[in-house]
Amino acid sequence: MRITKLAACLAALSSPLMAADLENPNHTNMPVTALDAVTVTATRTAKSALNSAQAVNVINAEQIEQVLASSVFDSLISIPNVTATGGPRNMGQKFNVRGFSDAEDVLISVDGAIQTFEKYRMGSFFSDPELYRSVNVKRGPSTVLHGGGALGGVVEMELKDASDFLAPGEQGGVKVKLGHHGNNNENNGTVYAYARPTDSLDILTSYVKRSSDDFKLSNGETLDNSGIEAESLLLKVEYYLNEDSLIGLSYTKSEDNQRTEFNTTDPGAWGMVYREIEQSVTNLSYELNPANNPYVNLTARLGRTQSQVVESDGSGTLKDFIGLESNYEYNITTLDIANTSLIKQHTLTYGMQYSEKDRVGTKLSYPCLNLDMQTYQCIDYAEQAIQDEITSQPGGTQKRIGVYLQDEFIWQALTLTTGLRYEKYKTTATSSFANSFNNLDTDVEHSQVVPALTAHYQINNQLAVFSSYQQGFRAPLIDELYDQYGGRDPALELKVENSTNKEIGASYQNQNIFTNRDALTARVIYFKVKIDDEIQSNTNIATNPEPAARYNNSGENQRDGIEFEINYAHTLGYANFSYSRISGENQNNEPLWYLPADKFALSSGLNFFNDMLKTGFNIQHVNDRTVLVSGIEQQHKSYVLAGINASWDINDSWNARLAIDNLFDKEYQVIAGTTGAIGDYGVGRNIKTQISFKF
Repeated sequence: MRITKLAACLAALSSPLMAADLENPNHTNMPVTALDAVTVTATRTAKSALNSAQAVNVINAEQIEQVLASSVFDSLISIPNVTATGGPRNMGQKFNVRGFSDAEDVLISVDGAIQTFEKYRMGSFFSDPELYRSVNVKRGPSTVLHGGGALGGVVEMELKDASDFLAPGEQGGVKVKLGHHGNNNENNGTVYAYARPTDSLDILTSYVKRSSDDFKLSNGETLDNSGIEAESLLLKVEYYLNEDSLIGLSYTKSEDNQRTEFNTTDPGAWGMVYREIEQSVTNLSYELNPANNPYVNLTARLGRTQSQVVESDGSGTLKDFIGLESNYEYNITTLDIANTSLIKQHTLTYGMQYSEKDRVGTKLSYPCLNLDMQTYQCIDYAEQAIQDEITSQPGGTQKRIGVYLQDEFIWQALTLTTGLRYEKYKTTATSSFANSFNNLDTDVEHSQVVPALTAHYQINNQLAVFSSYQQGFRAPLIDELYDQYGGRDPALELKVENSTNKEIGASYQNQNIFTNRDALTARVIYFKVKIDDEIQSNTNIATNPEPAARYNNSGENQRDGIEFEINYAHTLGYANFSYSRISGENQNNEPLWYLPADKFALSSGLNFFNDMLKTGFNIQHVNDRTVLVSGIEQQHKSYVLAGINASWDINDSWNARLAIDNLFDKEYQVIAGTTGAIGDYGVGRNIKTQISFKF
């Protein structure tokens, strides 16, 4: 088998509910649970999610297909303390992990390339779920292995490749999916073309198209200007140089171009704009894992992600806010080199990561010569349009380099994992900004050293306990350093934001619970997070008079919570239950009202006729929570949502699927994306169908 460890990981991810148990090769006919899925996100070494001693979960392609997801966020139901904020517009959603929802606090990567985007009243991730074979979600900081800026957690996405479609001995084929979503009259289609022309070369291309009308909300109203006009493209090539090494190249691009609502994250219409969205990821990778060399398991990745939003033709007050055209970009280059060496009882993982993030915010407009201060609309414009930087969306470049070392030491039933990372940042303003502050040194540097320690003790074959301590940090963002909102000074004295994360937990795994064909896994985790020197925004002229900087390190907060999961798998079906709770307070002992509510989730399924027919049911109960709206406490009401799904393999080539979201058409509201308050009403009942065939 080519690259044995890698192949093992991929096999496990391809079918975590019913695949053979890779960690127990003598029980290849036994079912495995969702927590048995193998991941490298937690420790950069292949482990099941259950045995990683970390709060990590894996969503695979089958789970995404079960619910006929139109966005990656549709598949987060079962993960404790993980949800989406914003929406329900697809372009207004962000990941929320343990109450951290800003783009800088949840690190997202695609095939190892860092991807981020931040813009007022917009989401952060726009790619289509049909492109991904797995989504790994790590809750809590993972700074030693992944770097700064992941105080909430890490979301690692892996693109599909040809091996996900090719049957043994097959050289190529095509798979087509055609679907319809009833709620918003969405029509979608996906085409995969895959080939293995030689034993050493795998090729996959894919194209996805979605087009819809507006969503019908759970309160019976229509969410105006919420339609979808999205296209996605994937090309992935892997070439095996020999039995021990491969080189890979992938490219993916997603677009959504249409006239739409400016505010996609929170309730209320701000006006219309024509918005062009494009996100792309290019990756070049090399892997070397000699079968008889325990000192070399090398991975090198060079990635380039580009996110661009162009807005024009604004209506009402947006005409002046947008100008003729506003352009927002994040262009990120990532180099990630890691190696793992086995030395007796030690597994050493060490490496270097470099990234360079360019942020662009420019506006082409006619300067306003006479502004009506009552309506904030311009009365008289200059005759010549000019292009200038957006002061509230400043551009610049931030370079980061980090080196790290992790040691997994195994002594009998104890695994002790220690890690250390050094990281340095250099942030540079645009030349235009630097020239306007020529009396200041606008280049800013930050550096930090962070440790991590995890202990895992296997009491017996079934029960284990674990504990971890991890420090995290986040360097100031480009916009936090250089923002000039309302004519304010830049915040060049900002310090690093720090966090400490403590966890303690237990895991359980067993087989032959009720029959000789079933398995049970469970995990419970208690966590406590403390944030120091939190970077906060203050535009209140009474408490922060102009021209004082908008951002400062005045905040502190702490939060704690519990996460419980129990998974049962049988050859005839499965049942997964999860519960999560989180609460916290700031330095003034005021509750963190923007945290998500307590959540119960249950998903289950039954298989019939030798797995030709698979059925599923899911339900989630989200408790009420108290939020602050303009200083007044309000109740975000609790709700219960149910869904069903079914998959029928008509024959070897044809498959039909059905999924119904919000089965009973219950009224509910999501979490607002900007403030964490009460958001828009969620989507009403949505009946989704799909037919697929391959040849």
